[in-house]
Amino acid sequence: MSILSLHHGDHGVHGDSRTLHPVRDFVADWLEATPAAILLRPVGAFLTEWVKSTPAVILFQSLHR
Repeated sequence: MSILSLHHGDHGVHGDSRTLHPVRDFVADWLEATPAAILLRPVGAFLTEWVKSTPAVILFQSLHR
């Protein structure tokens, strides 16, 4: 079972929320609804925080200031 909801303006795949390209809007909405896109933000956030907490990055940030 699949539920398709088309929404505009709350994602960053394309810039203008009132675009004249319905195919591009559909593809952007479809890509955001895939499991990979759903998991990408939490995984990306986790990896970003993990990298920021590594000793090398902490040392680099302390030397950079």
